[in-house]
Amino acid sequence: MHKVARIVLALLPLFLAPALLSLLEGGQLDFGGGEKDVILVIPWLLWSVLYGFFSSLVWGRGRSIGRATGQSIVIATAGVLAGGLILALVGLLGIGGRF
Repeated sequence: MHKVARIVLALLPLFLAPALLSLLEGGQLDFGGGEKDVILVIPWLLWSVLYGFFSSLVWGRGRSIGRATGQSIVIATAGVLAGGLILALVGLLGIGGRF
């Protein structure tokens, strides 16, 4: 039963991404950005993939569910922040020419 709980816990954010997209697209969830709200799904998907990957990796090392979840949340959040910082620097410095 623990294996099933760990797998569901690791993949739950990824499974919730279509529901988030549907709520944003239908207008039930509104952040005031209009159609641009749908772009918020991209960081959610990146975070979900990182969380699922590192959750299974930390779980493979024999950590408890709580500790594995906490470490995976921190690592996934740091990954999304690092990705956003890299994209901001690329845009700010004009790396790759004019877009």
